[in-house]
Amino acid sequence: MSNSYYSLVKNLPVARFFYQGKHTHPVRRTVLIVKNNGTIFTGYELREGSMVRTTVDKAPIKSFRKDRIADIGQIDKRRKLHQSTPKKKHTQTTFSRSDLTSLVTEGI
Repeated sequence: MSNSYYSLVKNLPVARFFYQGKHTHPVRRTVLIVKNNGTIFTGYELREGSMVRTTVDKAPIKSFRKDRIADIGQIDKRRKLHQSTPKKKHTQTTFSRSDLTSLVTEGI
């Protein structure tokens, strides 16, 4: 990656979610958001499944469609999020946003 960096959005730049991309199942993602509009957001992808990038230098910039973010009922039943959520709330999205301090305290 070159030395040019994009600036992060000011409010809640860290997004964690499961994304149904080209995989057969939703994959966990962690993204630092640089641009956000109604249907698509763009950012540095720090986590893609089990692959974790520790620095922004190594993270690619990718765009994600909001309609492809998985619901709780679509993720693996063995996951804690799926098990701890009541069945009637399985239509809720897995998308959550937080500040940069949560990235440090909770990890990627």
